[in-house]
Amino acid sequence: KNPMAGSPGFVGSLSWPQSRHGSGRMLPLAPRSFPLAPSPRSSAPFHAGKGIMAIRCLAPSGIDALPLSLQAATFVSIFAGLGLGTALLSGPTFSAVERTLPKGWFSSWKKTWPLLGLVYVLAGVAHFTAKDAFLAIYPPLGTWGLWFLPGSAEFHVAWTGVAEVLGGSGLLLGGTIQALGREDLLPNSMKGVKYASALALFLLTLAVTPANIYMYTHGATMPGLGPPGEIPVSFHAVRGLLQVVLLSLLWSMSAGEGAGKSSSS
Repeated sequence: KNPMAGSPGFVGSLSWPQSRHGSGRMLPLAPRSFPLAPSPRSSAPFHAGKGIMAIRCLAPSGIDALPLSLQAATFVSIFAGLGLGTALLSGPTFSAVERTLPKGWFSSWKKTWPLLGLVYVLAGVAHFTAKDAFLAIYPPLGTWGLWFLPGSAEFHVAWTGVAEVLGGSGLLLGGTIQALGREDLLPNSMKGVKYASALALFLLTLAVTPANIYMYTHGATMPGLGPPGEIPVSFHAVRGLLQVVLLSLLWSMSAGEGAGKSSSS
């Protein structure tokens, strides 16, 4: 009898022979011992026939059936890729785009970037109006073998929602007033609200990135908000690229410089 049946939070070491079966949704375990991820989204090991034990993963990526060491490496690699992509896009790439476009086009485009604040405000409100969808993508303790953040899922969904509303409002307000050339309307203590809000949202986006990674590695979905049914790997790839763009825009705004400053000053 399988000792792990009914215990999705179990972390243990088992040794099973390797095999491959079906379309790849059932992933075999290598002929060596390794800890299993404590993910409620993966089934307990089961008999696949002829003495073979396997784990059925729920993520199209298959990451949730890998040893924890490889899951952790995947997590770190994704973060590193986002950082590298952001550095390249917000620096040399934006500068090259500015030089390529007719004079003034890039600076005009930059004035629209604070509209991202509205997106964050709406997303922050959704943390409360569709709380269950966000709770569903919060990684359980022990995910990837490195996720042990204190606090409940409800707490983290709530504070990030509030932070998105506040940061988004600050970015939208500061950006709008700056675009209208009426920064004189702001008290001295709020002159830099646009830049501070952009930096806060940049850090916040990094803080909630593990939830996005969890969707990719463990097949988590957002009932009522995300795509219905199983989310393909291609969706996560596109979202990753869009997140690089988002982080680059926020970083450039927070610095108050970067691409286009010379021409827009």
